[in-house]
Amino acid sequence: MESNSTTQSQTPSGFFAISPKLDCPHEDSIKYDKILSDLKNGFIEKPCSDCDNTQENWICLECSAIGCSRYFNSHMAKHNETTDHKIALSFTDGSFWCYACESYIHSTNLRNLAQVFSSIKFKDFPDANSAAINSLTEKLSKLTTNETKPKEKNIFTRDDLVNGIKTKQFKKVIFLTGAGISVSAGIPDFRSPKTGIYDNLASYNLPQPEAVFDLAYFKKNPEPFYKVTRDIMKFKANPVISHKFIKIFHDEKLLFLSFTQNIDGLEVAAGVHTDYIIEAHGHYRSAHCMKCSHPAPIEEFFKHLEDLKIYKCECSGLIKPDIIFFGETMPEEFFLNFEKINEGDLVIVMGTSLKVYPFAGLISEIPKTVPLVYINRENTSIPKNRDNFLFMEGDIDDQVNQLIKDIGWEDKLKQLNTKTEENSKL
Repeated sequence: MESNSTTQSQTPSGFFAISPKLDCPHEDSIKYDKILSDLKNGFIEKPCSDCDNTQENWICLECSAIGCSRYFNSHMAKHNETTDHKIALSFTDGSFWCYACESYIHSTNLRNLAQVFSSIKFKDFPDANSAAINSLTEKLSKLTTNETKPKEKNIFTRDDLVNGIKTKQFKKVIFLTGAGISVSAGIPDFRSPKTGIYDNLASYNLPQPEAVFDLAYFKKNPEPFYKVTRDIMKFKANPVISHKFIKIFHDEKLLFLSFTQNIDGLEVAAGVHTDYIIEAHGHYRSAHCMKCSHPAPIEEFFKHLEDLKIYKCECSGLIKPDIIFFGETMPEEFFLNFEKINEGDLVIVMGTSLKVYPFAGLISEIPKTVPLVYINRENTSIPKNRDNFLFMEGDIDDQVNQLIKDIGWEDKLKQLNTKTEENSKL
C-alpha cells in the first residue's frame, strides 16, 4: 500500500475489507501499450531504480519507472511527487494504487491488465501464450493507440434535467445525499476544514477525531460521544430546501429511493416516508442495548444525554442510539437495496464528497445510460467524462432553489415552508 490512507468498508457479514475506488478519473493516464510491452520484456524482475531493492516494488503505469514501497524507501511515492504520475501497479499482489485518489482502484480494464500481469509473472498460470491472454493484450493495447475511435459522449444538460422533471419524463428518481445538504440547517459536517466536527474535537483528548464514533472506543469511554452528540443536538435543526426538494419528488410520486449518509433524520422530518429512505449510517429515532440487544426508549437516551449521564440497560449494557459507528455492520436494508440504484432513471447526488465506502460504491452501479446529476461545491469523485453527467457546482441551497423555480415548484416549496414553520412552533 502506497499511502497511510486506506478506505475500509464492511461486508454484510461484518468483516472489514479494503474497498477499491471503482470510478477513478485518472485511468486515462495509463499507457497500456507501453506497460504491456515492458511487462513482457522482463520489467517484473527489475529492482527499484533508486535503491536496487527487489522486494515489494511497484511500476508506474505512465512511464514504467520501478519504485519500492513505503515499507522500504518509498521511492514509488517519491516518483509520484516529482512527476505527478498517478497510478502504479504492485509487483507483489497485482493491485493498483492511485496517488491522486489516495485509494486502491479497480475497473474492467485494470482487471484485464491484472490478468495479463499474472500470466507473465506466474508464466503458466494462466498460460502466458493463451488465446485469451493475447486477446486481452490486444484490447488493452488499443486503449492507447489510434486503432479505436473514441465513442461519442452522451451529453446531459441542465435544460434536459429541468424539462425532464417538468414533463415527468423521470419517474424513478434516486437521491444520494451527505452532510452538505444539512449544513444550512445548522448541523456542521464532519470533514470540512475548520468548521467540520472532526476539526473541532481538540478539547475531547481523543486518540484521533474519528474515535468519537468508533465502537471499540465508545465501549471503553462513551463520554466524548455524549458530549459531541449533546452539542450537535443543541442546533435543533429543521429541514431546509434540499430536504424539501426530495419531499416534493416524493409528493409528485417521482421518488424511487433516497440513500443518505446523514443521521439527522431531516428527510423524515420533511415528510418523506421512511419506506423511501435508506439511512446508510443509521438514525437517532431509536436505541438499543449493546449487550442484550433489547430496545430502549430514545427519549430516555436524550434525557441522559442532557445531563451527560451514561445510559445503561438493566443488564448493565451500554445503551446506544441506532446510528452506525466505525466497527459496526451497516444496516441490512442498505445492502438489500444496494443494487436497486440501477433501477432508477435519474440519479441526483447532493452534499457528499463520495469518499466513504461502501456508500460511495453506489456510483459504480449506475448505468451510463442513466443521467447522473452532482450538486456540490467541488467534484473530486465523479469522472467529468462520464456519459450523461451534469455537474452543478456551487452552493447546494442556491442550486436547488433555482432548480425549483425553473421547474415551477415554487408554490409547492412555499407550502412546505409554511408547514415547517408551523411545526417548529409546536
